[in-house]
This record gives sequence, C-alpha cells and structure tokens, in this order.
Amino acid sequence: MTNGGAGRRLALAAVLGASVLLDAWGLGWGLAGEYSWAPDELLPSAVRTGLEQHFSHGWHEKYGPFHYAVLAAAYEPVLVARRFGLVRAEGPDLDRILALVGRIVSLLMATLTVWLVARLGRELGDAWAGILAAAFLALSAPFVYYAKTANLDEPYLFWFALSLLFYVRLLDGHRMRDYLLFAASAAAAVATKDQAYGLYVLTIPAVVAALHVHRRAGGDRRLLPTLTDPRLVIAAGAGLVVLIVLDNVVFNPEGFLAHLRVIAGPASHPFRMFPNDLPGHLALLRQTVRHLAFAMGLPAFLVCAAGTAAALARPRENARWLYLLVPAVSYVATFLHVVLYGYDRFVLPVCLVLALFGGWFLARGMRSRPPLRTAAAVLAVAVFSYSLVYAASVDHLLTHDSRYAVERWLSRNVPPGALVATLGPLEYLPRLDGLRSRRLGPSVARLLQVRPDYVMVNADYAARADPGTGERELYDALFAGRFGYRLALRERTPPGWSLIDPASLGREGPDRVFSNLDKVDPEICVFTAR
Repeated sequence: MTNGGAGRRLALAAVLGASVLLDAWGLGWGLAGEYSWAPDELLPSAVRTGLEQHFSHGWHEKYGPFHYAVLAAAYEPVLVARRFGLVRAEGPDLDRILALVGRIVSLLMATLTVWLVARLGRELGDAWAGILAAAFLALSAPFVYYAKTANLDEPYLFWFALSLLFYVRLLDGHRMRDYLLFAASAAAAVATKDQAYGLYVLTIPAVVAALHVHRRAGGDRRLLPTLTDPRLVIAAGAGLVVLIVLDNVVFNPEGFLAHLRVIAGPASHPFRMFPNDLPGHLALLRQTVRHLAFAMGLPAFLVCAAGTAAALARPRENARWLYLLVPAVSYVATFLHVVLYGYDRFVLPVCLVLALFGGWFLARGMRSRPPLRTAAAVLAVAVFSYSLVYAASVDHLLTHDSRYAVERWLSRNVPPGALVATLGPLEYLPRLDGLRSRRLGPSVARLLQVRPDYVMVNADYAARADPGTGERELYDALFAGRFGYRLALRERTPPGWSLIDPASLGREGPDRVFSNLDKVDPEICVFTAR
C-alpha cells in the first residue's frame, strides 16, 4: 500500500465513484408520485402540506420540519423551470419528478457522508484508514438502499458524520470554532431525525471530560472553571438555538409539542419488541449485533469488530480513535435500549463508527512487515469483493422487483376498460398507470358488491392478516378460488446471484432481521373473474 498522495486520491475517487454508481442504480425504484414502494419516504405531498402552513400553525409530523424544508428548497428549481414552461408536468407526473429530486438529495448527502468518513481517517492521522472505512460504509446494505430513497436515514447520518469530524477536531485543539460547529451539526442531526439525540447523550460529557483534561494539562485542575468554560457555554447555547430554529419551535410551539407527543407515544410504544428487563435488554443487544452483521455483511462486520477489539486492547496508544466509540455506545444505550426495538437502518451510525475501526485495522495490517502485510492485503481483497457483491445485491433486487414484471403482465393482458381492484396499501403493490383501478376495503361484502374484473394482492402482506377478521376471510376466499375468481398470476423474482433474499428476511424466527428490504420483490398475485 503506497503512502503517496496520488495513490490515496485515486483510491478515494474509486470509492466515491463506486458509491455513487451503487447508490444511483435503481434510483427510480417504485416511484408513483403520490406514493412510492419505499416505506416512510418523504413525498412531495407531505412537503407541500408543510410548506403551505409554513411548518407552523400546529403543523406536525412524525419527523421534524428541517428536512422537509431542505426538500422544499431542492424542489424549487423544478418548480421555477415549470413556471417558465421548461418542465411540462402536472399532478402525479410532477410529483414523480419532485420525488426523484428528493431521492437525489439523499444520494448527494450519502456521497458526502462517504467523503466525510474518509476525511475523519485523515483527521485522525491515517488517511488510508479513512479511505478503507469509507469503502466499508459505502458497501453496507441499508446505506445503499437509503441512499436512493427520500427517507431521513441518509440525511441524519450525514449530519452525524459532519459532527463527528468537528468532535475529533475539538478533542485535538479545543478551539471555539470546532465546539460551535460540533454543536450546530449535532443539532442538525437531531432536527433531521429525533433518534440522533442518542448519539450525543454521552458524547457531551466526554467532551467536558476531555476539556477538563486539556485544562489540567495547562495547570488548572479545578472542575467548576471547566464547566463554565466559554467554549462549553457558548457552544451549548449555539446548539440549542440551532435546534430551536430548525425545529421551528418559536413559530410553531404547539406543533413542536404535538410532534414530541407523537414520537414518544404512537410512533414508539406500539413498535416495542422487547420487555424492559434484563433478558429483554440482552435480547435487544443480540438483535443489534445481528443487524450490524446484516447491514455490513458478515465478513466486513467481523473485520470491523476485530479492529475495535484491537484498538481497545491498547487504550493509551489508541485514545484518539477510542473517543469515536462514545457516540456509538451512547446511541445504543440511550436510544435503542430506551425504545426497545430496532431495525437494520437504526444501526447505520454504529456501522459508520465501526467502519473507521475496520479501516484502521486493515491499514495497519497492510503497513506491517510480510507475511502479515500479505495476509492483510488478501483479507482486504476478499472482504471488499464480497461486500461489493453484497451491496450490488440491493440494487439487483430493486431493479428486478416482482412488481415490474406484474406491471408488464397487466399492460399486456388487461383489456381496455376492465376494472382492476387492489387490496392492501398501494405502496406494497404494482403501479396501475393507464389502467382503470379501484381500491377495495378488506371485506368479502365489498368484493361481491364491486365485482372487479381483476383483483391484485400482495401475498406477503395478506399473510399478516389477523385470523378471524374479515380481511383474513377475504384473502382465504380468494386463494381458495371462491366467489368466482381464479389465480391468473403469481409472481416473485428469484433472488438469482443476490446475497440477500427478501423472502427469508420477512420470516418469523429468533434470528429474524428487521429490514425494509423484506418489502422488496414481494409475491404478487393477480386473480381474474372466471
């Protein structure tokens, strides 16, 4: 591994280029304008609603207004071009364009996050470690998925990575500028997605402790002057002001309070997976490890875990690197173990931190003497080769989603004027552009009343219907061939070379991974009247 600047720049360009290609592949997956196949994606209709109320007058959502405002700003060039006649689109067609713009925002922020991880390694004195860490993060499955959707996971990860850069800098020099920028970027992360608060609960005391050590080295051992140090006081005030502004607290206090009630109640408690006792917390910890292994891919996760262990084995020597663990531990302890549930996307900030240790571990190995250097190089090639296929598996699944095949079948086989009825949420089903369609309520009586020519069902969603309900009765009747309908099409694309099988992700079991990737490539069934 060369230490030359040209070699490092070329390697970083390769990582960034590969990341952009992976993230842009499948960028238009399932866009329908008024909805999309990506769960919880911020859509133009939601942004427009917030903007019409100026994110005030009681406006609130599950998420704060900051990224809605970012998306509104990103939409503006398209809307200006439309006013000048350069873009000719209305209704759902316009929304589809705007939704694509929202996804491009995520892609850009994801690319900047990869660059920031590389910059973090350089800031810590090991540029190659940063480049390798950037590759680890860029090739993780949920990172590739959320880099192409307008969810909040990539945006808040970007702000976290930026805050981590200023965190490292302030620990090195304790300059006021770095304290202020750390506070502002941390506030932006929390304003983007509230769960980011967990990254800073223990990080702030760590900053205070580091400042105290810094002051003690200068001869002042008193604690009170540390706590009242202008760097802490002004940065805390600035962070609070930024958070208040980005959450629009001053002009929308009732909306802000309503938002807090939502995230503390219906957006949290119903999703709880584990009891608040010792066995429950241990089970959540095991699930978190499973999610990390799934998110990064098992080989990459093991390398990153080995790097973390190696750094912990020599704490004095690696103190600057070990400070990176504080936000990750803080997040797991004060967010995951408070809400008591988790998904693969929840561990993305932890993946980012572990990636830095994985990069440090491989870079150190490849600077060692043979045969260790050779072993490290072989390991790096093997792990990144697997990770590249693993990351590309996400894109392969998206671009071969079964719903595309069903859409083609419908366009060929449904005669003009025939009524296609859908059961279940539209975001779980193929799009029905150009077809006469209608959503049905989940009951047998509704089906018999409307008597559509075709009925379309997501079989994976149907399997979750509760026994004894009208919805369950309806699905059972359709699949049994009753009420004059027969199965005309059952479609699920085989995973092929993909290292990820969405069907297996959705199966119940003690080792289940909770991921929105289980909603990719669902089994779609189309029933036709006999």
